[in-house]
Amino acid sequence: MKSIQKLLILLLSVAAAMLIGSLLILASGANPLEAYYYMVIRPLTSVNSLGEVSMYFTPLLLVGIGVSFAFHARLSNLGGEGQILFGALGMTLMGISPVGDVLGIFSLPVGCLLGILFGILWAAIAGFLRVRFKTSEIVVTLMLNYIAQQIISYLVFFPLRSGAEPQSEKIACALPKLSSSSRINWGVVVALLLTVAYGVIMKKTRFGFRLRTLGGSEKAAVYSGVPVGRYYFAAMAISGAFCGLAGAMQISGNTMRLMEGVAGDFGFSGIVVAMLGSLHPVGLVIASLFMAVLSAGSVTMQVKTGIPTSFTSVLEALIVLFILLGMALSSRRGKHRKGGKA
Repeated sequence: MKSIQKLLILLLSVAAAMLIGSLLILASGANPLEAYYYMVIRPLTSVNSLGEVSMYFTPLLLVGIGVSFAFHARLSNLGGEGQILFGALGMTLMGISPVGDVLGIFSLPVGCLLGILFGILWAAIAGFLRVRFKTSEIVVTLMLNYIAQQIISYLVFFPLRSGAEPQSEKIACALPKLSSSSRINWGVVVALLLTVAYGVIMKKTRFGFRLRTLGGSEKAAVYSGVPVGRYYFAAMAISGAFCGLAGAMQISGNTMRLMEGVAGDFGFSGIVVAMLGSLHPVGLVIASLFMAVLSAGSVTMQVKTGIPTSFTSVLEALIVLFILLGMALSSRRGKHRKGGKA
């Protein structure tokens, strides 16, 4: 019953967001049906456009998994953008260094591992402060985003700059493509395999059980012998690892260079994916695909109708708003029912 209720809340949230979006489109003088066609349907009509969707799908799914690990421990990792940037930096350093030339084909997995490590280190700052000083991980991760942005900006303007544009050299290690007729690459396969691993960890392992116990009640976790501090720290570190891998794959599978804005909106969109997917592996895949289609289609929509791509961010914010509203109303209704029975 609860699963059906959650699914209903999610579907109604998406429908309500798109309805309000239709009013905004009408206010701008465009046709909502035409706009949503280019945004939702057009990206699925050809192999080439599906390749463009995959460029958004992979990082969205990876960040969504990372955020889900934190959510299971009742932590909020809003620092996905900073962790993506540092993951991208790790892959870039490997891809442009002489070590990468020596390693050859092995430079790609080593670059991914370096991106994961950088993401862990950046997320571990918030994890350590949360455990040691009880600071709000929400505030810390948000502030770390701005610090990461400035660090990357400095690096691409000065020490890593190559040419007239503020960007690094082109890296030597690239993700191999799955199809010669589109941009889809092996990053999609890796992301899907890691989704399966995430599901197994959360449902079949002691770590997953303890993490869910901690998210349900910290007191219950303490009474059952869970080392709360270690699990809070581990949840943030794992979350950062997935976001760092997303950054590494964004470089090796898409931009091929480190530059400002390489993280895009994936940090925030990953939170939407986690909420829309209800932290469930299958839900995360479906939510990532939906968000990827919106992001890829927004470019075509802007060209054809004049509606800016930032409209996607408006839809994402509305979806989150309605999900939170639906959950709050559902929780309040449940409390009233319990009170009535008492």
